[in-house]
Amino acid sequence: MSTDDQRPSAGARRRERIVAALGVVGRVEVGELSVELGVAEETVRRDLRALEGEGMLRRAHGGAISVDSVGEHPEPDGAARAIAGAARGLVPAGASVFLEAGAVGEALAGMLDAGSGVRIVTASVAVALAAALVPEPAETHLLGGVVGAEGTASGHWARELAGSVHVDVAVIEPVGVAGGALFASDPDRAAVTGAVAATAGTVVLVLAAHQAEGLAASMSLDRIDHAVVVPGALDGAALELLAERGTPVTEVAA
Repeated sequence: MSTDDQRPSAGARRRERIVAALGVVGRVEVGELSVELGVAEETVRRDLRALEGEGMLRRAHGGAISVDSVGEHPEPDGAARAIAGAARGLVPAGASVFLEAGAVGEALAGMLDAGSGVRIVTASVAVALAAALVPEPAETHLLGGVVGAEGTASGHWARELAGSVHVDVAVIEPVGVAGGALFASDPDRAAVTGAVAATAGTVVLVLAAHQAEGLAASMSLDRIDHAVVVPGALDGAALELLAERGTPVTEVAA
């Protein structure tokens, strides 16, 4: 075999450079790679698909991230995925949907892709990342504001933006349900959630476990149009209130 036959192909050399770049920065963008490698963006996308098939990277919106970065984002547990799967049926094709921070929101973000035509709005960095990790991700909008320890935007900007958002479906994942109200972990998060839900076409309550009461009420249980929960997540009083309003409650075994 000649020396020329032993040289890697142009495609192999490109993919080696992509993997090397990922090892340094953890993420690469299609546009930047197109310029750096001197090839069309579609050629870069083919390279990324090939490398993903080999387990070398994970495609994300506009580019790719290293498999090490994917490992830093834990997979939702079985209960969260089961709830998200049921809630997915309540999000019509082409709808705009607000996903609150939480395991169910992250799992549901991973079930929505560009083919669904769904547009995601969230104040949660983790939810936005879960959406970006889908091979062909849905359009995602992250509310601005101060990002706190929970990875959720809050503060004046977040509240102002939340008040201007009008989504078709709001999927709300409270930290507690008690006394006919949904509770958030802090007043800022409660304000953002309540503002979005106030103008949403449909509000869906999701609970993957029985929750302890939170610190600040975000909205009344009367605002809920559909609940998707694991058995035992809601107490008798909450179930009675929902039944009085005729609100459907779907129980999903994890």
